[in-house]
Amino acid sequence: MAFDFASLIGFLTGKTDNSVPKTLKLYTNRCPQNHRCPSVSACPTGALKQKGFKAPTVDRKKCINCGKCTRYCMPGVLRMERVAQ
Repeated sequence: MAFDFASLIGFLTGKTDNSVPKTLKLYTNRCPQNHRCPSVSACPTGALKQKGFKAPTVDRKKCINCGKCTRYCMPGVLRMERVAQ
């Protein structure tokens, strides 16, 4: 197996290969719905909203698919997944 230095740098810096288009997916059945969602305040564009303690919703017009919110979602409700082509 060859050593891929570029992949190592991407892993260490948090920058991934952007050639694969990804989109934000919500799995609301995984949300415990018993707290304020930390991902809502982490969203840089304000695309995530939450009513009470319910699972968050996403405004697709505001979402830039950066994936920052997924880092704050411990149950895995918010995930970045490949776009089906």
